[in-house]
Amino acid sequence: MFYPLVIVLAVFGICAILRDWVRWKDVFHPTIFCVPQILFLYVVFPIYGLATDPYEFLSRAGYWDELANFQSLADAVGIAVILGIWWGCRHRGGMPAATAEQNSNAIFFVSLAFGVLGMAAWITGIINVGGFSAAYGRAYGGGWDDSGYVREAAQFGLVAVPLLILSRRKLGMRWQHWLMAFAFLIPLLVQGFLGARRGPTFLAITGVAASYILAFRPRIPFAVVIAAGGAIGSLLLWLVANRDAIYIGSHKEFQGSVSRMLENWGGNEYLFSSAIVRYVNETGEPFYGLRILAHMLGRVVPVAIWPTKYADVCAAFGLDIDLTQDAGIPIERIEAVTGWRIAVGAAPGIVGDFWMEFGMFAPVVAFALGGLYGKLWRRSRSDPRIQPAYAILAALSIYVFTQTIEAWLFRVLLFGIPALALLRILSKRRRQITSKTPIQAWHLHALTPTRASGS
Repeated sequence: MFYPLVIVLAVFGICAILRDWVRWKDVFHPTIFCVPQILFLYVVFPIYGLATDPYEFLSRAGYWDELANFQSLADAVGIAVILGIWWGCRHRGGMPAATAEQNSNAIFFVSLAFGVLGMAAWITGIINVGGFSAAYGRAYGGGWDDSGYVREAAQFGLVAVPLLILSRRKLGMRWQHWLMAFAFLIPLLVQGFLGARRGPTFLAITGVAASYILAFRPRIPFAVVIAAGGAIGSLLLWLVANRDAIYIGSHKEFQGSVSRMLENWGGNEYLFSSAIVRYVNETGEPFYGLRILAHMLGRVVPVAIWPTKYADVCAAFGLDIDLTQDAGIPIERIEAVTGWRIAVGAAPGIVGDFWMEFGMFAPVVAFALGGLYGKLWRRSRSDPRIQPAYAILAALSIYVFTQTIEAWLFRVLLFGIPALALLRILSKRRRQITSKTPIQAWHLHALTPTRASGS
């Protein structure tokens, strides 16, 4: 049954990509960037593993029966995401609601503020570890600060760039604006390339691409989309495969290949995900949302104020886990069930993480996730205020599909919500200003182009 299940997911996913491209021709329709990640993890990974070393792969996956059980769950979650996207993208009829005139200057200065804050936080982390060479003179390097808020604020370029591009939606981007965008993204780019991290690299590339395409709607051939997606995916795998050799002063050769990365059985997301499912099925211990709730509550208060926050929150919820290690995933208990060691820093991916967190409701939550992306995409086509938040979520998709819910949700709350709230506040102030001068307000409304929701 395993191979038919893989074929079902592959065919359904590919048909979904072709369907939505033919219908919308939008590079950042959620199907176009979400589904390839699902297919890579739950179609390419198992097929490659079985073709390369079937005994090693099968023994870690629990042999054919366990493999088929896990693949059926992967199909259910993957298809639920796609159906959720279609549900969120559905046309509800009627004319789109009129949006307030955007205050481009205010948005520009807010973008500048986020960019400067991000750069300051990044430099602070580098100073704390002894300078740039100390931070990136070792494999998997980077700066550090005891405050998690400072560490995450170093990625504020992900907020700054979409706001900057939105502020130039009517007048276009000039060389000085692209220079600013590059400056805002320096912390992400350096952390991605010199720190050999997939997340920051994907955030930088996808964030700027999504922001520009959403704002200016250039026509991009499907062949270019496929080539660009393949190049980005290969780059991310290459960075991880050569992580030990990437740092300032390194004399090591870049011998790691994409294929070697796929053969990293201990860190293979498919195998780790299947191991989690086997553990949960054997112990009957999904968290039903409590682990994520505990993690988010613990994240809110700085550790300097509440040093034992994670232990206290877990005790309050009755959770026998350590939220400071592996996002609360009980690695040692999982290893005791599966009999093989999981690599340090391995990520579970959406299927295993959702099954551990929500149990039998995992497909329902996956459907809701797809619906969120679909709804925001639909709104972004008619309301510019939504575009920066949607661009941020598009970039953050790598966390929820290939890593953990916690890594995705915290960044959504830290980056996406502030961007959306600020744009709503700025547009509200703009609406109040124009409402004081009825003739000017009518003039602005007459000159503001409107778009049909399906355009």
